[in-house]
Amino acid sequence: MATVGSPPIGKRLMAQVIDGLSEADPERKVCAMPKSPGTPDDYVDLRVCKLAQAVNYTAWWIEKQFGKGSSFNETIAYIGGNDVRYLVMVVACNKTGYKPLLSSTRNSHAAHVRLFEMTGCAKLCYSSEKKQNADEICAVASHVASVEIPSFTDMIAQEVSLYPFTGTIEEVKDKVAFIAHSSGTTGFPKPIQLTFGYFGALDHGAYVPIPPGRVAGVPDRLKPNDLILSTTPFFHLMGFSLLIMAVFHGIPCVMLPDKPLSTDLVTRVLTTTKPTAALFPPCILEDLCAVPESRKALSQLNRVYFGGGPLSPEVGRQVSEITQLVSFLGMTEGGFVLSLRPEQNEDWSYFEWSSTFGIKMELVEGGLHEMVIHRTETPEWQPIFHTFPELDCYHTKDLYLAHPERPNLWRFHGRLDDVIVLNNGEKFNPVTMEKIIEGHPLVARAVVVGLGRFQTALLVEPNWRQVDSEAYSEAEFIDIIWPTVQEGNHISPAHGHVLKNKIALASQEKPFATTPKGSTQRRLVADSYKEEIDALYARSDVEDLPFVLPPSPTMQDIVSFVRSLVMHISGVSSCEDDDDLYNAGLDSLRTIQLASALKAIGLQDITPQMVYVHPSIGKLATLIYGLLYGAGNGETLSRRERIDGLVAEYTGSLPQQDHVQNICRDTDTLTVILTGSTGSLGSYLLDSLRSDPSIGKIYCLTRDGNPETQAQALQNRGLDRAIPNKVELVRTSLGEHHLGIEDTKYQEMLQSVDTIIHNAWRMDFNIPVESFEPVHIRAVHSLVEFCAQSAHRAHLHFLSSIGAVGGWSTSALTTESEGSIPELPFDDCDVTLRQGYSEAKHICERICLAASEKSGVPTSVHRVGQIAGSSGGSGYWNRSEWLPALIATSKYIGKVPSSLGAFAVDWVPVDLLAKMIVDIVHSRSKKENESPFGVFHLVNPTSTSWESLLPAIHAMYSHENGLETVSMESWVQELHQIKYPSAEDLDSKPALKLMPFYESLVAGGGLAALSVSLDVRNTNAASATMRALPQISPDMMATWLNQWGF
Repeated sequence: MATVGSPPIGKRLMAQVIDGLSEADPERKVCAMPKSPGTPDDYVDLRVCKLAQAVNYTAWWIEKQFGKGSSFNETIAYIGGNDVRYLVMVVACNKTGYKPLLSSTRNSHAAHVRLFEMTGCAKLCYSSEKKQNADEICAVASHVASVEIPSFTDMIAQEVSLYPFTGTIEEVKDKVAFIAHSSGTTGFPKPIQLTFGYFGALDHGAYVPIPPGRVAGVPDRLKPNDLILSTTPFFHLMGFSLLIMAVFHGIPCVMLPDKPLSTDLVTRVLTTTKPTAALFPPCILEDLCAVPESRKALSQLNRVYFGGGPLSPEVGRQVSEITQLVSFLGMTEGGFVLSLRPEQNEDWSYFEWSSTFGIKMELVEGGLHEMVIHRTETPEWQPIFHTFPELDCYHTKDLYLAHPERPNLWRFHGRLDDVIVLNNGEKFNPVTMEKIIEGHPLVARAVVVGLGRFQTALLVEPNWRQVDSEAYSEAEFIDIIWPTVQEGNHISPAHGHVLKNKIALASQEKPFATTPKGSTQRRLVADSYKEEIDALYARSDVEDLPFVLPPSPTMQDIVSFVRSLVMHISGVSSCEDDDDLYNAGLDSLRTIQLASALKAIGLQDITPQMVYVHPSIGKLATLIYGLLYGAGNGETLSRRERIDGLVAEYTGSLPQQDHVQNICRDTDTLTVILTGSTGSLGSYLLDSLRSDPSIGKIYCLTRDGNPETQAQALQNRGLDRAIPNKVELVRTSLGEHHLGIEDTKYQEMLQSVDTIIHNAWRMDFNIPVESFEPVHIRAVHSLVEFCAQSAHRAHLHFLSSIGAVGGWSTSALTTESEGSIPELPFDDCDVTLRQGYSEAKHICERICLAASEKSGVPTSVHRVGQIAGSSGGSGYWNRSEWLPALIATSKYIGKVPSSLGAFAVDWVPVDLLAKMIVDIVHSRSKKENESPFGVFHLVNPTSTSWESLLPAIHAMYSHENGLETVSMESWVQELHQIKYPSAEDLDSKPALKLMPFYESLVAGGGLAALSVSLDVRNTNAASATMRALPQISPDMMATWLNQWGF
């Protein structure tokens, strides 16, 4: 409703409406919100005067932080707890002239970064609840400046002056008011820029006349005395639209606490706040309907809207019998789709389109029609044509079936592009998975189903000629094809994964329907096999689990079982035992499945609510241990079990190659993938590769794919910044599916690449091995899969670390190695340093070995020792590493260690190390058929002593007060005197950041444990550069000291 003197409907701007209402009707209710976060039983009303105060406060705050925006040309991203600050941030950005981007809190870091790049966003605001998310985003997007927004309490704590906003709809209608984004179903999410004109059209849509006595199919026709519950996140337009309704139309909403949705939470909020209406995704409505208390709470509502996916017919019938059920349709690009609720209660699943919206149903096939929106005489009232002003009609790709008796009614029946819409709104395109499964020789056709269900299932038509001759049972057949199904799962999103007990075989008497071109007609197949599909979904989710909980289990057994069960049911690909499962992707329906599975093994007291309050593998295992034995924390997993478990996880799914053909190269030149090319070693590797005439093409996988970033990295190291044509930068996100590479580029590389040098790795010696798993260990597995699928069976060169054998024991020496650590693989983690960095490298070495032995992928492990600065005068040795930190600290305290304990100075200059690696690449390409796996130690075969380098250090600082030489123990002890280092201490004495390393030199642990020499015979034979490698000299040390300039 408009206020006196305000612009007419459709011409209003939210910022001005809020300011106007705060003067004309300050006590108008905007929403009911939890009094404190996470509390479902105590609510307060937010009045529009307080909302206006929060908006003005935040607008002034934004201007103070970033300056005033320039005509909506700059973008500010926001991620936050699910509360009213979403509305505050959007309107405050509108006032200050910025475009607000609401990036889903469920996006991966790579997806966030891609959205930021596509929208030119370099500013990120976040609420305190999302600080970790913001820090992680900024860690991979260094150009983004982030700042925490004030709490809502602070926003309304004091009066602030009005932040003026005097624009009109005519002036700003084509300016961006809000940036939403697509779901990313088929790749990275894409930004959707919504203009002020779009929101004006939404405003107007609520006042388009409808026939007397009819009910609109959109909630914006509710009244100010109504109260509607919001159950979808505010970063999504479906949730944010209820805030828009509260501002434009005076329809207040109820906000849920910022907690995972559960039946108990929603029921308590319904009971506490007593709304008159609610908007649910189908999966939540189905959960509520299954609980008598929740169903009773639903019956108290005057109206229930559902949207985002199809609803179970049985649930729809039950809900329609206790309240008015309305099927709601909206789209981010086009806003609410105006429809009418059918007049017959039993037609709750159908839509009746408003004649004013320009909808035409165009026949596609078999009675299916696509909804197409046509431009009308008043396109300014059609939101879709503000998003796409160049179009005269918009093809939604949504498919509908007409009512068998009332042809003006339409029921949603899927998408034109075959995307499966599950009943929780998640979308999944099964075509690629189907094609992978059809690649198995026993499979003729595969169809993935799941429309309107909570998970997918698979129908397989066997290759009857093969099956007849072998006479397989159904169970045997599924066992045989299961590894191929797992391959399909691996390339699919978690919600698209097919469980083993959700596979059924087609009947030979009922072949799959096909088109004249030979393609499968999936809808006809699904209709033909309706009974079989229903039977599949009737099966228990814990039938035929590939793992069991043993009798009298230990805590270790329980943790392992819970982990396997969570992975099996949720589709979560990786999760640490202490990670929040809901942050990792567990949802409400899979929570119920998880609880059901635990009940099925005898834990009858387990409920979904208990899973919600124990939201990690570790906490859930502790709960189960207590239920089984009464109390106690049980045992913890040993180091060996954690490491071996990760090895098993990442080698178990590798493809089996029973016969490996010899590799025949088509050309004399190599096509190389190089990761980590912008780092120190990576830059020198690229320099060596680009100057090598036998290297025909180089794909550099980098986070941003920006040639300028690569050129600057080369220049920083004194190398030629020019990037020749044979070098191509490819944007990647190593922890993502297919390494985050666009599909067409990925396929191109599969056909051409024959060598991979995997150098990218996080340099952090303090974090546990589990922290390397989501990106780095997973990336090695993904690279192995790439090699196995590649046309030339690409050779993977993994740059490991001597830390992987840093725990070597003299009792393990072999006579063959003549007293040194051999260039061989090891499957015993005792040989590895007890630090996450080295343990992760050890795990990846074992993945490489398995790839060679099991999958026929040629691999080479390069155990790299200490990398020194360049042997020439250009470039620099990274000042943040342990040796530069030691020198800087020594200069400041006036003391330098007399030795490095047992740590040998067998360092290799970075430029020569790069040449050694390229030497090995060439050598191995000639021998990979006879020896598919190899290990190489990249250290200096001629070591020197630290004492021999001290004169160069003393000479560098002789003009000052000089440096006193002290024992390493005394040097470390001096730093221990600084118990609470300040920022200034850390800056002037950077060794304080690496104290565990220096302490290990004193104790004889760490890399100092490598007092045993490393066998380098393999490397020496493969690399001419190693054979000519000079000893580290005082002159080299003097060069590095000058480069650091401490």
